[in-house]
Amino acid sequence: MFKNLLKSSLIIAIALVLKSHKTDEGMFPLSQLNKVDFKTAGFALNQSDIFNPQGVSLTDALVRLGGCTGSFVSPEGLIITNHHCVFGSVAGVSSKEKDYLENGFYASNKSEELKVGLTCKITKSYEDVSELVLDSVSPRMSPKQKKDIINKNIQTILKRERAQNPDLTIEISEMFVGYSYTLFRYQTLKDVRLVYVPPRTIGEFGGETDNWEWPKHTGDFSFVRAYVGKDGKPAEYSPDNVPFVPKKHLTINPKGTKSDDLVFILGYPGTTYRHQPAQFIDYHQQYILPFISEWYGWRMQQMEELGKNDRDLYLKMAPTIKSLANTKKNFEGKLFGLKETQLLKTKQDEQDELLSNMKSQKGNTQFLNTIDSLYKIRLENAQKNLILGRFSVDCGSFNAALAIVLLKEMYPKAPKKSDTLFWNKWKAELSKKLKGQYQILNPKLEEFTIAELVKRANATPSIQIKGLKKIKNPKKWASKIYKKTLLTNPTQFYAMIEKEPWKVYNSKDKLVALAEEMMPHLRASSEEQTAVSLKLDEQLPQLLESKIKYMNQSFVPDANSTLRFTYGYISGYKEGLNKHPQPYTYRKEIFEKNSTDNVDYRLSTPVKDLLKTDLIDQRLLDPETNDLAICMLYNMDTTGGNSGSPVMDKNGHLVGVNFDRAYTATLNDYSWNKDYSRSIAVDIRYVIFTLKYLNNANNILTEMGINL
Repeated sequence: MFKNLLKSSLIIAIALVLKSHKTDEGMFPLSQLNKVDFKTAGFALNQSDIFNPQGVSLTDALVRLGGCTGSFVSPEGLIITNHHCVFGSVAGVSSKEKDYLENGFYASNKSEELKVGLTCKITKSYEDVSELVLDSVSPRMSPKQKKDIINKNIQTILKRERAQNPDLTIEISEMFVGYSYTLFRYQTLKDVRLVYVPPRTIGEFGGETDNWEWPKHTGDFSFVRAYVGKDGKPAEYSPDNVPFVPKKHLTINPKGTKSDDLVFILGYPGTTYRHQPAQFIDYHQQYILPFISEWYGWRMQQMEELGKNDRDLYLKMAPTIKSLANTKKNFEGKLFGLKETQLLKTKQDEQDELLSNMKSQKGNTQFLNTIDSLYKIRLENAQKNLILGRFSVDCGSFNAALAIVLLKEMYPKAPKKSDTLFWNKWKAELSKKLKGQYQILNPKLEEFTIAELVKRANATPSIQIKGLKKIKNPKKWASKIYKKTLLTNPTQFYAMIEKEPWKVYNSKDKLVALAEEMMPHLRASSEEQTAVSLKLDEQLPQLLESKIKYMNQSFVPDANSTLRFTYGYISGYKEGLNKHPQPYTYRKEIFEKNSTDNVDYRLSTPVKDLLKTDLIDQRLLDPETNDLAICMLYNMDTTGGNSGSPVMDKNGHLVGVNFDRAYTATLNDYSWNKDYSRSIAVDIRYVIFTLKYLNNANNILTEMGINL
């Protein structure tokens, strides 16, 4: 009975969810392309040109590259993406002698391309599996029972699909919590090599000063190439591998765009929160956003100091510093956007209206009370949970200590050294727990971090842990224990696990002692947060259904790293909202920034000489200003994960590479806004200019079909 009701309710609700909505907002899943009025919007394309499961379409040129997006731009597996998307990979193959991060990298032929630790995925097909995932779920079940059944059903479906498609990567994505699920089939390419990355003073021009800002003058682009085995199938790296031949690659439009032109993006946007209740916004605005932005700022400062006189250490930490800086400013922008648009009030007013409508129609409003009570718990414990959570997130050595404590709890009595069977099992389980959790960026950073966390924990009234309260001088305490602990040296620690696991079990390490003291508190914090999340997940489908039924609302599913389509127009800011309301930036403005003392605006001599040149093909210059366009601005609906997404014109031709949102558009994760939502791309004309006149990279230009 319930299964039939669920199926009926699901079909009706999804039909309503997929109703047409405002065309200037939305990250459309492939299944919703039929809701876009392509002709009215100004496209010279139709739905099947974007996605065509029976033929070839633009989606065949798209790849998911790590946490970013990329697109094929040649028949030989050449992919264009962002500089910041390969930043970590470039740092990984750099050294003091070959500093590709600073000086850039260019492979003049395929034999010079460098293997990097990236993979890319191509979306092959998708299928709604909501009914299968929700099979046997009953409203009478507890949140945990529902979650367990859903997870079990997902694993069953994945197992069957993977057996049927052994050459594909199979994933199931939750489109609406506890409500709608889609199965995606991906082709995964495992051999990706670096082809081109511009010098840092191009690829990261503006640095943190201009991060999430407009105007920007950043050449945030790079090229990699995907390879496969000689049989054409995905394969691990081998010198014998050959370039992948995509079903589709994008055509370049070297003329670029002009103001008000239609543009669109295909990409893999990460996570948005647009269907969460008002209390979620309150929780983020009060606690998550300010805490994380401040904490990341502190972490960055420690890393910068540690790497100041050690270039190799700095290169090792550079990707982490960049990631922290990116998130820090993003969160600060979100706070700004939430306050400017008063989104919390808008959400609360909407929820109040929903409550009023439901009461007038005698609807069951209990779930709204439940949401409110659950968020009261979350808000009351927010500061405590945030601080305690950082001990394991940011301290690999403490994570290792926790793993030892957990296993000692499982095996409270250690047998004799001679019990080989037990110790083999114990060290295997310990190694498994440490995998992926035990990473030491730098021992001194670990020491400083745990000292700071102890200090903050002791200053938080809701955290009452005796082992922490005894520490009167956290810096001195941390300095002392980190001189003796083996846990900041993974090589030595793993050697001890392998040779003398009983010594690890009986360790008197002070970090292990602290972990034992904190374990009950960490466990209680985790269990409480899990219980609240499970109960909230149970309420969200009811919130969605009620908005559809009582407020006649329609929805696009929140972004979840699955392939999405969004479109908009080249569009600047209204006067007064930004110091540079125009939708383009130009070459001459780079020198205005460079004339200041700000190191983020430095230019290396080769780059400065490049930008001064008058020997530019006239076809690359903007006809109105006779200058070279660097970046462009548009009102598309984008978020994290859209980094590297191709920006295409009405014909589906590449005109730019999306790499950022303006400061005001970090709000997009919670809500799209017609005045504040603006995203930024490097103009394809600047990409071509750099390749041609800095490196004379004619092999890449010719491969992309560009002849200057």
